[in-house]
Amino acid sequence: MNFRQLRGVFFKAGKMQFPEQKNLVRQLGADSMVLLKNSDLLPINRGKIALFGAGAVDTVCCGIYYNYVYTDKNVSIKEGLLENGFTFTTDSWLEKMEKSLKQEEKVLKNQAEDKLFSGRRAYVEEVPISVADMAEAILGTDTCIYVIRRQATYEDIGSLEYQLTEEEHENIKLISGSFKNVILVLNSGMIELSSVARMKNVKAIILMGIPGMEAGNSLADVLTGIVNPSGRLTSTWAKKYKDYSTCYNATKRKDTSKEIDYKEGIYVGYRYFDAFDVAPLYPFGYGLSYTNFRIDARYFEASWMGGVVIRVKVTNTGDVSGRQVVQVYCSQPEDKLDKPYQILVGFGKTGKLKPGESEEITMKIPIMQLCSFDEENSQWIMEKGDYLFRIGDNSRNTTLCAKLVLDKRTVYKRVTEVISPKKNLEFLTPPPRTLEKTGYIFSTSLSGDDFNSENKVVVPTKSFTTLVPEGSNYVSYVNSNPYEIPFRAEEKIEYVKPCGTTTFFDVIKEKITMEEFVSSLSPEILARIVSGELNESKLQNENRFGFDFRFDRNKLEVAARTTSQFATTLGIPGVTIADGPSGLHLKGVYCTCYPSPMNMAQTWDMGAMVRMGRAYGREMEHYGIDYCLAPSLNIVRNPMKCIAYELYSEDPSLSGIMGAGFIMGVKRYEGRNVIIKNLPTINQENFRRDVNINVSSRAFGEIYLRSFSVCQFTGQPAGVLSSTNSINGEPACSQRGLNTDIIRNDWGFKGFVMSDWGSDTEKSYDLHAGCDLIMPGYNPDKILESMMETAPTFEEDGYVSVVETAYLYDIPMIRYENWGSFMLDKDGKDKVVAKVPADIEISEKALKAEKEGLCKIETEMDGTKTITYFGIDRGAYFALGELQQAVIHILSAIKDSAAMKKLMEHVKI
Repeated sequence: MNFRQLRGVFFKAGKMQFPEQKNLVRQLGADSMVLLKNSDLLPINRGKIALFGAGAVDTVCCGIYYNYVYTDKNVSIKEGLLENGFTFTTDSWLEKMEKSLKQEEKVLKNQAEDKLFSGRRAYVEEVPISVADMAEAILGTDTCIYVIRRQATYEDIGSLEYQLTEEEHENIKLISGSFKNVILVLNSGMIELSSVARMKNVKAIILMGIPGMEAGNSLADVLTGIVNPSGRLTSTWAKKYKDYSTCYNATKRKDTSKEIDYKEGIYVGYRYFDAFDVAPLYPFGYGLSYTNFRIDARYFEASWMGGVVIRVKVTNTGDVSGRQVVQVYCSQPEDKLDKPYQILVGFGKTGKLKPGESEEITMKIPIMQLCSFDEENSQWIMEKGDYLFRIGDNSRNTTLCAKLVLDKRTVYKRVTEVISPKKNLEFLTPPPRTLEKTGYIFSTSLSGDDFNSENKVVVPTKSFTTLVPEGSNYVSYVNSNPYEIPFRAEEKIEYVKPCGTTTFFDVIKEKITMEEFVSSLSPEILARIVSGELNESKLQNENRFGFDFRFDRNKLEVAARTTSQFATTLGIPGVTIADGPSGLHLKGVYCTCYPSPMNMAQTWDMGAMVRMGRAYGREMEHYGIDYCLAPSLNIVRNPMKCIAYELYSEDPSLSGIMGAGFIMGVKRYEGRNVIIKNLPTINQENFRRDVNINVSSRAFGEIYLRSFSVCQFTGQPAGVLSSTNSINGEPACSQRGLNTDIIRNDWGFKGFVMSDWGSDTEKSYDLHAGCDLIMPGYNPDKILESMMETAPTFEEDGYVSVVETAYLYDIPMIRYENWGSFMLDKDGKDKVVAKVPADIEISEKALKAEKEGLCKIETEMDGTKTITYFGIDRGAYFALGELQQAVIHILSAIKDSAAMKKLMEHVKI
């Protein structure tokens, strides 16, 4: 960090480039809040109130790490209420709380840079409420607001994540016994709240969540009725933590098993609560308003091509203007496969309706939404029977409105089994469903004979192509290699027109094909294109432009870049990638901090996501950012965990649609796009990079992949960020079935797949599997080594040299061991030998390998130690064509980037 940036951190220098976007954040924040309880108290008039709770002054406005946004001002709840006409009878207590906060902020200023920019906050204990504080508080008001806040954390803090502290319990009891009207504001995610929700004087509860930089102002708008709350829960709020089906198989930081079994199968969130008849505190989709609405079904039809169409009429039957969310659920018939009681298949949100005003909403539901995955036959199917459609305002308040009758079991799409658990898992089985009388409702039918699935077959990719310029002599070395690389494929050779003097500009201008251009690039160049810019090694290469020019890259400190060293020689610009689902995460630069993903999803408003995306894209354009690492599309497995705010919902369809809205907004700015993340199953509640997820194929397809497929189909992102964890025993970024067969062959994805920071995998395996871009960087020579026979590089202590560099939050983002072509395997028939001098201690890693049966250590008469390692000599196991394929995927996205346009405008040829 340079002096200018340090000055910006400590002295608050500079201003936001687009301060008018604070108005949008204020609006989105208010629209995202969920009114959970209101006993004829809200809205309230401006005036004198009591204000308690740590969150009143220590308001959590954004997340941590990549969710952290550096802003010029975050509006606390106290500040927002003061600015909007409220005064407080609790000034003495608030001053004590602020003093305690300032003391902790002094400590924060002395922390290391990574903590400054990770957004990690010093925890400030809530100041006790004294007798004198309460005596002052009750003077002149009968209304008190108490703010509970929970800071985002990856630490394992036990029940503090989801339970009120003893002090909070006592404070709420004290306040409710002293004030007639208590408003509880939750500056947090979901917590156990049943006992408090029943308190008579707790007359209103608002889930504020993490609403962005205008938090205090957004809350004031909801409290005073300027904004009629229209937020709805996107996860089920259980009465207690142990009611969640996922709570018994969550990993803990200190857990050494490194395994999570998703034994709940498809029964996550409301799918579990509804199917097993577990009563929640607040159901999925729940939220109150200051007015009332009536929802009536008006039209229903279905076809194989057009899907299901439902039109409803929404009428404001109350006394004030407001917006309503219409939710459509479907109960699928039970036959061979067990089913949830219902699944969300569509939703819509009205505009602002005046009292007595109505609006019609039409919702179109793709047939794929109604399909289930048959693991036994690897098919997406619709089973015979009645598909019952319900409309309502939450999952527990719906009306049966329509029925679709299917006459036979119908295969919608055939796929290849690529991911299945390697261990036996016992899954939850719901009780039998009670037969339901439908009465007089809309009804239509479909015939399985009218649908032809013959062309809907997804087969695995069993070959790849190496591009060779005509006149060259190339012989496949991987086809004859006896080593069986995971997910082995056959190399085919295609000869293309030589074009060794062309640049990437010629591809853009359609003078040559992408394949012809890539075939002209050396392996050394290709290996640098697939590696991020961090710690890259420079390569001297021919300037194909025929003239010299300068092209300065973006100097901002961002998450990552692709290499820019070939911009002035080959016309390939580096693209700039920034973190931030809640706003651009740029070191030392003030940006807009939007509501968290959880909050934005609670709007149930795709239009709101588009507006946020447009504002986001505007800042990307200003700062020269090509791609942002957002949205986060994994589902919320347990909403009572502190990091639930990072994700949209427990429902995959809702998550995918909201994410697609954000992408559509960002792409309004030419050359700006996103990288969706993290594919898939980054749902573990505590931070574990090396965990293995054991999950059924059905749950994997219906729950954990669906949000990504929905978003990809609608939004068409530039890239997909993989995950660091393993799925059913194999690293996610090394699974060819996932990265190639599913997302490319099945979904039709055209961009690049990118590895996550710090993924500890064999990078050539990742590239072979279809993971195209290694982030944040990598040694290109390590990739080239896998294309030739390479011996291990041993240190004096008898173990190979280990490279660990590019540390972020004390974790090396780049790590590898120099084994060359040799792979350790205790059952392997090949051997390599290392000699350790008598006066040198043997490496701890070698001693550990001996315990694991990977080597044998012998001491010679002169004290010299001989270490014999067992394993497999893989030879040259990675093909040129696989490297070329990764580069094609990367360049296919870069050609449409803003960086590409800027470079071409700069060169002017």
